[in-house]
Amino acid sequence: MKKKILVIVIVVVLVLAGLWLVVRPKALGNMKHSYDTATTSSSDFSFAGQENEKIKFSFESNVEGGDLVITLRDSSGNVVYELDDAKRLETFYTLNTTDTYMVVAEYKEFVGDFKVTVYLAK
Repeated sequence: MKKKILVIVIVVVLVLAGLWLVVRPKALGNMKHSYDTATTSSSDFSFAGQENEKIKFSFESNVEGGDLVITLRDSSGNVVYELDDAKRLETFYTLNTTDTYMVVAEYKEFVGDFKVTVYLAK
């Protein structure tokens, strides 16, 4: 009896894990930085996006000093979306055109840490 229950539990866990792998959001890119001293720089990552695709930004920050601006830019460098200042933020944006997009973090005299991940929303 105990073996049957164990087998059932293992099968359920495997089915749930497989289902999670199928439905989880696809990460398009991410960045994570932490600075103990004032730093001025920028970081970026790019991804290919299709017209009318919906993307999800997941953002966390702890700004102890300085400025941090995170933007989404098209392949011409035009800002198409700017993330709001927040300690924690999840927001969505629908791409207007098929293009290569870049998420850019620009920081000036920045002290603290931040993490941003972009997912393809379903």
